Amino acid sequence: MGDDVMTFRPGVLGAHDSVKGFRVVGRDGRAGRVSWASYAPGESYLVVTLGVRRKHHVVPASAVTSVGEGEVQVALSRGQIGQLHDVPHPQVSMEGPTREQAMNAFWAAADVPPTGGM
Repeated sequence: MGDDVMTFRPGVLGAHDSVKGFRVVGRDGRAGRVSWASYAPGESYLVVTLGVRRKHHVVPASAVTSVGEGEVQVALSRGQIGQLHDVPHPQVSMEGPTREQAMNAFWAAADVPPTGGM
């Protein structure tokens, strides 16, 4: 599955070396908060915590469109983020089946074919 989906676009992070704790804003408004993030090329993602039940959803790095002061904009709606793979803990390992489940959920929620990019 394309590692480019799991890599932040060049320059999107700007001067920020971490986005943990930043608000996440989807196409249709505020969507949650970044609880965890990985920045390694080909393995980058955000864990976004949503709602009162505090579900943690994996958002591939390529969904990030911009990062401002305390805010991350993503190319997904709040509903699409809620459809993404949820993990029991923000710092869960994204190895093997968890990564595959997260990617499959992303392709389904984003309505993008697995060979394409965002």
